[in-house]
Amino acid sequence: MNKKAGILHENVIFIILNVVFFSVMFLFIYLQGSSVHVIEEETAKQVALLIDASKPGTEIEVNLADFFEKAEKKGISREKSVEIDSDRNLVIVRGSEDSFYEYSFFNDVDVGYEIKEKNDFLILVMGKNEK
Repeated sequence: MNKKAGILHENVIFIILNVVFFSVMFLFIYLQGSSVHVIEEETAKQVALLIDASKPGTEIEVNLADFFEKAEKKGISREKSVEIDSDRNLVIVRGSEDSFYEYSFFNDVDVGYEIKEKNDFLILVMGKNEK
């Protein structure tokens, strides 16, 4: 009788520890997946890939409403949240005061950009690079 009670307690403790461990794992994965760093990386890569795939004279509108909303919650204005440096071929995305993500593009174009406040679009205009 005493032996069965010991096995029962061991199993209950084992189950409780497993539930706690997996709960912590799922919480960690959820927080990492919804963090601003992931969104910064995704946005920078999306814009850089669009620039790489375009030719001079192309105009592209990118809907970044979700990104702008999250960046504004973290205290970043729309003007500072996305920058494109055509001299260094970099897309720089800021989602919070203490983080940013840079991603290179390879297409040799001069990229002009503006952010339309009204509908949360980033407008990219590809021009010929005069280097």
